[in-house]
Amino acid sequence: MGTKWIKIEDLTVDLEVIPGLLDRYNLLPNFLRRLLETKNTNHLKPKREEQLKFFNQFLSENNINTKELLDKWLSLNGLDEKRLNLMLYERLQVELFKKSLFESKIENIFMDRKELLDRVMYSIMRVASKEEAVELYTQLEENESSFSELASKYALGSEKNFNGIIGPIEYGALNVNLRERLKVSTEGQLWPPYEFNNFWIILRHEKNLPAKLDDSMRTNIRNNLYEEWINKQVLSLLDQLRNKKPEESKLLTIKEQPIQVSNEINLPTAENT
Repeated sequence: MGTKWIKIEDLTVDLEVIPGLLDRYNLLPNFLRRLLETKNTNHLKPKREEQLKFFNQFLSENNINTKELLDKWLSLNGLDEKRLNLMLYERLQVELFKKSLFESKIENIFMDRKELLDRVMYSIMRVASKEEAVELYTQLEENESSFSELASKYALGSEKNFNGIIGPIEYGALNVNLRERLKVSTEGQLWPPYEFNNFWIILRHEKNLPAKLDDSMRTNIRNNLYEEWINKQVLSLLDQLRNKKPEESKLLTIKEQPIQVSNEINLPTAENT
């Protein structure tokens, strides 16, 4: 019989069945992700000023500027200050780990992907027939009606809710057909009606917004690279666990390499917020 882990009334859960239960309840991927992150970040010791900056950023993002608001947030999230400090400390460790992995690659990746990172605004209408599309296109060509007016009245797609205006949106997020048309057109250019996916489309290029390698873009690229990396690691561990390969099972054994979590959390106390 396995080692008892927890007992809830007449339900007893043995330690060795925990991975299977986590998998059954679809909690195993997140659990493995956190194990991997702890294993890879445990050696990182954020500086005091880094901790303060990260803590203040958390307060700002959550609109917390008083002790009362902090207490309310803690209560709503089932945390106390000690657990919050630990949570933020570990998040900061992960952010530092991301930088150690990918910071030197960001500029080259930005240049390689810039065409897809550039953003665009455009107006679009999807209608059912060629005849209707030609009629609406003619009204736009002759300035008889505005695009937003016609789209709000005649568009059949979700663009109807936005008066036909879409964006700003990255070129990389567009389907290939739309992306190719917008890439070769100029601002203000109105495309003649064309058929696509059982609709007739009227398209106008509104505005280009070239991507810049600012702090926000760096964070975005870094996070995307990290998500690709960590997801591959998690999928590899899931495959090993689900296929129960004996020779690889030790990779999932925590007791061979205990995970030590730092007890020195030096973030500000609530009184200093």
